[in-house]
Parts: sequence; C-alpha cells; structure tokens
Amino acid sequence: MPNPPVNYHEVLLNDKQDNKGLSFESVIVNEVSRVPFETLVSTKEGNDDCKTLMNNHEVLHMIRTQPKYSVIIVESYNSDCALALAANLSSPYIAFNPQSIHPWHFSRLGIHFNSAYVPQSLLPFGKEPWFFDRVKGFILYHVANWVYYIGSQVTDHVYLYKYLGDNLPALESIASNASLVFVNTHKSVFGGVVRADNVVDIGGIHIRPPKSIPTHIERFINEAENGVIYVNLGSTVKDFTLPSDKLTELISTFRKLQLRILWKWDGDSVENLPRNVMTMKWFPQYDILKHDNVKAFISHGGILSCTEALDAGVPVVAIPLFGEQYGNSAALVDAGIASIVTYENLKDELLLDAINEVLDPRCQQQAKLVSRMWHDRPMNALETAIYWIEYVARYNGSPNMGAPSVKVPWYQQLQLDVLAFIFIVFYIVMYAFYKVLKVCCCCCCQPEPPVEKISRERTTRRVKFE
Repeated sequence: MPNPPVNYHEVLLNDKQDNKGLSFESVIVNEVSRVPFETLVSTKEGNDDCKTLMNNHEVLHMIRTQPKYSVIIVESYNSDCALALAANLSSPYIAFNPQSIHPWHFSRLGIHFNSAYVPQSLLPFGKEPWFFDRVKGFILYHVANWVYYIGSQVTDHVYLYKYLGDNLPALESIASNASLVFVNTHKSVFGGVVRADNVVDIGGIHIRPPKSIPTHIERFINEAENGVIYVNLGSTVKDFTLPSDKLTELISTFRKLQLRILWKWDGDSVENLPRNVMTMKWFPQYDILKHDNVKAFISHGGILSCTEALDAGVPVVAIPLFGEQYGNSAALVDAGIASIVTYENLKDELLLDAINEVLDPRCQQQAKLVSRMWHDRPMNALETAIYWIEYVARYNGSPNMGAPSVKVPWYQQLQLDVLAFIFIVFYIVMYAFYKVLKVCCCCCCQPEPPVEKISRERTTRRVKFE
C-alpha cells in the first residue's frame, strides 16, 4: 500500500503478479456444465491460496505466538481456510464476501433455499424463474454445494490438520460462527431474500468521489450530441481473444448508432473502426459513468461494474461471461435497469435492440430512481463497515445476531419431525374414530329375528319344559 497509515502493518503472502487472464474461448454457455466446472475451478484456486497462506513464515509465527486481536476480517469466497486461521487465533472474526452470496454460503447464513424465489448468483434466472429454470436451479444448487464441500472444505480441512491440529472443527461450522458477514451488494437491488441480522450489505464500499476526466476523453464525451455509450467487458477475459465473428458483430452495431462509443480494448488496433468509436487500453470507468452525457454501459456484469453503474444511475446492457456475472445481470434486469444479451447470441440486431431498450426514456428514469434507492441508506458503505467492525470489537463478537437455523438439522428446519408427529397423531385418532364408529354401526344395524321364528322358539321351549 502506498503511503500506509502508521497503524498499518502488511504481510505479503505472494508478491508475484501472475494474472494472465482468460480467453473468450473459456466461456461456457450451458449452465448444467458451467456451474460445476466453474465451482471446481474456484475451489482449486482456493486450495492454492490456502497453501500460500499456511506456508508463510509470518503466518506460522502467528499460529505459534497466538497474538490477540480485537477483530479479524477474512475474505470468504472460494475457501474457508483463512477463517480457520482466524478461529484458531481465538478472536472474533468477520467474513467478507467480495461478490454476491454464492450457493455454498446459504446454509451458513441461515438462508433457506427455494428455487422458486431465491435467486442464485451463478444463474441468470432472477427472482421469477419458470418451471424448468426452477428444476435446473434446484439441481445445480445441490451440485455446487457438493462440489464446494468436496473440492474446498474437505481438501482444505485435511491440509490444515498439519498446522492447526487434529481437533480442528469442520470448516462449515467455523464459517457459520463468524460474527458478521459483509456482502458486496445492497438490498435496493439484490434484496428480497430473508437473511440473518449478521449479514451486512456494504456494496459500493470501493467507490470514491469522481475525479476529473482526462481532457481528450472529456472532449470526446462533451461533443457527442446524442450521448455516449461506455463499453467494458472486464479485465479477467482479455479483449484481444474475442473471436473475429463476435468482434465483427460489435463493430457492426457501433457503426449503426448515432451515439459515440468509449470502448476499453486491450488488444491491437481494430481495423475498420467507425469514426464514432474511441478505444483505449484503460479508462477511468467510474468517472466516465458519472458524466451526464453517458447514456448506457455495455458490461460483462461483474460486481464492481454493476455497483458503479448503480451508483451513477446508468442502465446496463449485460453480456455475462462467467460466475456471478449471470446473477448480477439478472438482478439488474429484475430492477428494470438492464437488458441481457447472451454471449452465444451476440448478434448486431440483438445487441442493437438491447441498446435501444436501455436508451428508452423510461429505462433511463428507472436507472436514476434505482440509483437514488441505492444511495438512500442510514450510512454509506464505508461508514457501515466501520460501525459494525467497531461493534464486534466492543462486544467481542455479535452472538445474538446470527441465524439460529444454522445449528438446526435440516429435517427440523423443514419441520419434517413435527409434520410426521402430527400425521401419526392424526392417523391414530382417525383410526380410533373409525373403529368406534364401526362398532356403533354394527350394533345399530344388527337385524332383529322374525316374529314367527320367535313364537316357534317359545313354543318349543314350553313343550320341552312340560
């Protein structure tokens, strides 16, 4: 960190910057194969991070000396390894999820999953899925949880025995005992799911006041009579790997627009680039989105890009590629401020329709309204995080804010034992009622013998008596 504060001490786990990025060829369009594969890749990265953490000599010294901390803040995304280290230091710890909530976080947060109305960050179905989307959501939720459990928790748990001892609790138990969980979203857009009080939204915490835009970029924006569209498909997937047919569709779309285009492009110069397009390897994204003449944002749907668009009140044309980008994009669509064009259907006519949809005045007004809702908080994201961190420090945790359901077996959460007991009691009562009713009916309905037969029997008895 440049110019760190006096009370800041940094331990670098890995000083090698080895981020080569991904290719557009890595994009998997089918959810059934994409979700398990991406979950497995994430857990593999988490395993590598766990080894890097636990092999650091300063971390090992920390385990031996057991220093005391008021609060420990740990990233919790694709591994619970660092949470185990925090628990070993016997201090209250806060988990920070840099993205939206993932399927394997639901149980530990006391969120009851139901594919009918609980959206998943890895799926594009939103809050109103149709039947077969619910079926896929139900299956993929359990598949993702199983892959994460085997690929991350079991693997890391076995590895951590070496450093934290044989009495190490299950990683899921450690994760569910976090004092708080910070999530990089906000209920104004990502809300509607019942969560415990210890789940705190801090979406937009990275955002700072906008700075002045470089002169040549600002002039390009100001001189656009019909407005500007900003295009950025992220930094993880390298732009120069975009297939030529997809690149042609983008250029064809931009050529048909009356607006100007600012396009973050990290490849070589693009041939036959329309005159209304400016490309650069880097743009000050948030500063550009805050400009009044920027009308739309073509994005991959990453969480930071989505939160910056929400903060600026700019509608989005989302082209999700990986992971939580699908769920983020679906949340923006549910809020009425985005349109989705899938990567496999990236055609100029579909992209043009999506752009015209978000340029509609109603969508523009809705984006401004949702932005006001996004900002309308008792405290901003940074103040919220500071308050709750100090809250945990003051009270040595927050034991009364977690969901009691995380410690309740699944059959009790679904009240299957209660329903079974009620069914058994009901069955016994109804069976007893049936038996009593049957006896009563038999007594009442028994036929009386004929009168002639009774008289004959009396005569016979009298003769015998005589």
